[in-house]
Amino acid sequence: MMAPPKDYDLIIIGSGTAGASAATTAVHLGKSRVAMVERGTLWGTCVNYGCIPSKFLLTAAEKVHEKNQGDQGGRMPAGPGLAGMLKQKNVLIEKLRRKKYANIVETLGVEIVQGEASFLSPTELQVGNGVLTAPRIIIATGSSPSFPPLEGIGTVRPMTSVEALEPQSVPESLVIIGGRALGLEFAQLYAFLGTEVTLLQRSPRIVPEEEPEISALMLACLAAEGIAIRTDVNLSRVAKDGDRITVSARTGGKSVDFSAERILFATGRSPNTRELHPERAGVQTGKDGAVLVDEMLQTSTPGIYAAGDVIGEPQLETNAKYGGSIAAENALGNRSITFDRTLLPHAVFTTPQIASVGVTEERARRDGVQVVTRCTRMDVLARAEMLGDPRGMVKIVAEMGSLRILGVHICSPFAAEILQAGVLAVHHRMTVQDLIDSTYIFPTMTESLWVCARAFRREDVGNCQKI
Repeated sequence: MMAPPKDYDLIIIGSGTAGASAATTAVHLGKSRVAMVERGTLWGTCVNYGCIPSKFLLTAAEKVHEKNQGDQGGRMPAGPGLAGMLKQKNVLIEKLRRKKYANIVETLGVEIVQGEASFLSPTELQVGNGVLTAPRIIIATGSSPSFPPLEGIGTVRPMTSVEALEPQSVPESLVIIGGRALGLEFAQLYAFLGTEVTLLQRSPRIVPEEEPEISALMLACLAAEGIAIRTDVNLSRVAKDGDRITVSARTGGKSVDFSAERILFATGRSPNTRELHPERAGVQTGKDGAVLVDEMLQTSTPGIYAAGDVIGEPQLETNAKYGGSIAAENALGNRSITFDRTLLPHAVFTTPQIASVGVTEERARRDGVQVVTRCTRMDVLARAEMLGDPRGMVKIVAEMGSLRILGVHICSPFAAEILQAGVLAVHHRMTVQDLIDSTYIFPTMTESLWVCARAFRREDVGNCQKI
């Protein structure tokens, strides 16, 4: 028997980063009747299975690796060391869960409704035996790990990012499929724990969305740590081979087999829309199930908005937080804000890190923009030498003539922190001269932006082809 409908000002489907951001924004805008529907664990991928646990384990594993450099090294056993690391990770996750609950539910008064949501109409959702109604709805259902349609995939037990963050033991060997952010982070995490890692990437270079100079530098850094990386790889099949898994592929015009104890897919995620039945509300989706939105994050149905992983790439926490807030602002009619993907910074939390904002040189030229670029090596900085890790570089892409900064791209320790100055430069349409005229604390890694900006004054300094 169906319970009487419950009415709200706004319903948010999903409690992950996009949903939480939308809920917080809605309450701050004066809406008191806000509901958040969640079918699984509260607070979504980032807190539970994504950026928080992965970055924690990566940092912890690096410390173990550094300690083992002076010892015999080898794999971390499935004993107190690994168990302790995983326990600390879970304690951190639980702490963050409690903080989010206290802030969003207890302080802001957002109502949590547990259950699977499905549309009945543009203003009605069925959740369990109940119906929720609201004039405005935000879809923030996130995404789930997906596997490519590969022969033999059903005969092996592949790891996803979820299983990789809760290992029962450290595998002796591991093949990782995918050479973007997720693949690189897991490759280094397991290499730090003593696993023999092979990474296979379909495109001609790893992190292909980054500048080629940064991809090459990152490749060299990971290879120096013993991670075997093969690019331009076309997978054909996977098969169980006793206690091991064999991945068959073609690369360099030859057929090659890669064998390992475990295999991890880091090839992407699929938007969670199947059970939502968005078609009942007239909400259009793409071939992969991603909700189609306009530049205001409104769907094909007026009054229904979407944000986060469910709208497709880039599937990043930064994107979700930014998008969730914009969706709520636009849905509630206070402002009309454009969701501009070019302003979204992103980072890969390997060592060294990769961090970028704005457009790459290739993208700018493809869009018909004439650009000039400069690159600076991190080893020119006193701070880099003091830290004992002078690896890295900065690349600035500027519009020819005006020298307005279009993109800032960094590979370096602390790149994600350094980049924030670049985010402001791109967002506020600053020029190279603006960076030069700014003052920088000495000694810091952020000085690299000043050094790189000054290189625009001379044609014989900062040639990116010679970096």
